[in-house]
Amino acid sequence: MPLTNIQDELEIEKEKLRFLLDLTNDINENAKIHQILGSFRRILADKIGVQQFAFFNHHDNWKCILKHGVDEVSDHFDFLSLKVDKIIIVKDRPEPIFNGVDVLIPVFHKEKALSFLMLGSLDRYDDDFTKYHLGFVQTIANIVSVSIENKMFANEIIERKIADRDLHVAAEMQAMLFPTDLPSDDKVDVAARYIPKQLVGGDYYDFIRFSEHEYFFCIADVSGKGISAALLMSNFQANVQANVQYNHKNLTLKELVIELNRNVTNAANGEKFVTAFIGYYNEKTRKLKYINAGHNYPVMIKNREAKMLKVGCVGLGMLPEIPVLEEEILTIEPNTVIVCYTDGVVETENEAGEQFEMERLINVVANNFDAKMKTMNKIIINAMDEFKGDMPYLDDTAILSLRIL
Repeated sequence: MPLTNIQDELEIEKEKLRFLLDLTNDINENAKIHQILGSFRRILADKIGVQQFAFFNHHDNWKCILKHGVDEVSDHFDFLSLKVDKIIIVKDRPEPIFNGVDVLIPVFHKEKALSFLMLGSLDRYDDDFTKYHLGFVQTIANIVSVSIENKMFANEIIERKIADRDLHVAAEMQAMLFPTDLPSDDKVDVAARYIPKQLVGGDYYDFIRFSEHEYFFCIADVSGKGISAALLMSNFQANVQANVQYNHKNLTLKELVIELNRNVTNAANGEKFVTAFIGYYNEKTRKLKYINAGHNYPVMIKNREAKMLKVGCVGLGMLPEIPVLEEEILTIEPNTVIVCYTDGVVETENEAGEQFEMERLINVVANNFDAKMKTMNKIIINAMDEFKGDMPYLDDTAILSLRIL
């Protein structure tokens, strides 16, 4: 080989090293993805002189993230269907995406396809392009692809950490919405348990004493799970507390349910609904008024005989206007237990696909009738845990138990 050719080749290799150094400096200095792509474009277009190229990257789906000298390109082509793992000539292929394309360069990392680089207008080059540049182009495409993949994963990790932090804050705020001063005295013993399936959930319970002898209690469940359910439940809780604490003298129980139905309908736009059991008790008259708005039937037990509290209406937010709305008024005998719960209790499944169901719940309450309510709730949860074995909870789970003395 003539000395001049050797010197030319050495100069080409030195130039490539300078390109690589510039690119790796950008990456090492934590350049953003668009800056790395800018360096990649300059190397291909300005340094090597490639007139047309399109660079497709796959993270969640295939997308053209860099193009030069070409018009619109489709993001919907499935490059994996080509089953290509090396540089191929595609200028004669029939697929429309390869119109005007000469070469397809795949980029793999640990057997995973990261990117595909399409090069066009190579007919103006002689064989020196293939000899001196094609392998180099694949090398820098590989460096760029791996760098982008690492940055995307790093960004996802950061976003997940931020989301997790926000969820923990939301969970702490949601926990503050539940009452913490449930009474246990010579008139009533109240206790509650809540197990969200996720950090935040759509179950809610409350106990509000608004006079010396009167109190309100409820349990509710939003359709669906997660953040959207938690937000709707927070809205529902705010409306319940505002109406009960500040407007109870002006609202009957039926009027309260109608108002809550309007609130849920407006907040959920028909996409979700709330089931709720709402009770009002007067200790002087020993009268319990309640409305069950499509909720699981609370269990009322006296002398180990169970009654289901099921009079009411459809769930809140299911319809703009409630077609039929009924309430039941009961005289409560001393030492009566009422256990309210959400469907996470009775729908808990074991490994055989069987559900815990209401009959088991009634038996647990009846067999432990004399227990304090805090202990009763613990016994119910233990029975559920024993029943389900290693199976996970399928839904949010809430229990509100009262013994009226």
